[in-house]
Amino acid sequence: MKKLLSLLLAAAMAVSALTGCSGDNNSSAGNAGDEVTGTVVLKVAHNMDFVTIPDAVLAAGERLNAKYASEGRDLKIEFETDYSSIDWTEYHNNVIFAQKNGEGPDIFSLDSDVAGFVKANMLLDISDMMTEDFVDGIFTPFMVDGKAYGMPFDLPVRVIYYNKAALKTIGWSDEQIAALPQQMASGEFTWEQFLALCAEVQSKGAAEWGLAHRPGAGNDFLDVMMTLGGEYISEDGKLVFDSEGLQRFFQEIYDNANVTKITPTNLSQMGWPTINKMVGDGTAFAYYGPIYSATYVAGAVEKTPEQFAEDVGFAVFPASQYNSQPFCIAAPQGMGINANTQYPEICKDLFRELYSGESIGQLSHHADTIFTLSSVKAANEMEDIKTNPILKEVGYMADLSISEPNVEGFTTFVTEMHKQIVLLELGQTTPEQAVADLKTQVEINLDADIVVYK
Repeated sequence: MKKLLSLLLAAAMAVSALTGCSGDNNSSAGNAGDEVTGTVVLKVAHNMDFVTIPDAVLAAGERLNAKYASEGRDLKIEFETDYSSIDWTEYHNNVIFAQKNGEGPDIFSLDSDVAGFVKANMLLDISDMMTEDFVDGIFTPFMVDGKAYGMPFDLPVRVIYYNKAALKTIGWSDEQIAALPQQMASGEFTWEQFLALCAEVQSKGAAEWGLAHRPGAGNDFLDVMMTLGGEYISEDGKLVFDSEGLQRFFQEIYDNANVTKITPTNLSQMGWPTINKMVGDGTAFAYYGPIYSATYVAGAVEKTPEQFAEDVGFAVFPASQYNSQPFCIAAPQGMGINANTQYPEICKDLFRELYSGESIGQLSHHADTIFTLSSVKAANEMEDIKTNPILKEVGYMADLSISEPNVEGFTTFVTEMHKQIVLLELGQTTPEQAVADLKTQVEINLDADIVVYK
């Protein structure tokens, strides 16, 4: 799979008629403005595990073909697909390399470096597709200089997992357990109260650990920092180094592992299989991360989605003494249209068919498959999502979701932050020293003009 793009390039040299961006299809457009006719072949490239995203595009193509036929239009869409599961940086570079060789895809998955694709002249401006069909703000990660360059296909939110059986063990009633998510969403039950609950569950023997998190670097940690009033993105889309917010966050990380001891000191050395199992079997009472991770967590303990939903509940990040607004961060997956495609309007027709045509159900199917809400409001009202044992309880999270812009230097910041988290949990540094050391690394690795220090 890792070499699939290279193989496609070789194949395309022999059969150049199969590429939409640079080859000749069995179609004709004539002079500019003339209607495309005949058969057009669009190359669709996708990366990572779930192929329900590109499959939705292909299904939309089938519906469009039927529509064209009913209208008596001489036009048929066919597809060449390239599905891979490789590192995103490698994928990004492969797509740009393919384009430089005249074999770039017409429609392709986007990584976090949307600006890099725009700089390489690889993305079509699709700002005209930002309609009220979508959840508010969902295009934000795909915006560059005020223009939209990608369509969001889902609404994966990062949330708090908690074990309902553990709450029952410490004496909570079914009514109290059922009410907790809304209490956290309304601000009635705070972050400070939740941490105290984690400690109570652990002290009463209902779980071995109170709170777990991902083992490696990731944006999940920033949700806790934001809960504690920390800032990391400025209003004009720059990376922020918030010393006071980082101090609070690092202090809490240190305390959780070394004072209240609700988090294992060696959590970052455990690995995903162990942590997924901890969350799935209740060894850890609570965990924070993407809701779609429920697929992996349930699989780690061989539970069906129905069984998992019986045992585990989900909540947004609640208010705290430093932040009065409950929230959840969304990190939508999306696809873009190659700015060099011969068929920009056909590609846009495919996207429109997905968010406003009869193919909306393909987006709800994708969301149902990976346990996430949809980027399109109408899809969130469909049976796939409304009957999903996990999603049917979290629809309200779409209204509390925040989609953040892609920020230069963000990956470096998050990576260096995690190095300090590891040391803090092991008790090998202090929160004050962690802030100082992180600042030093940021100053060394990032240009001063892309970071706001406060």
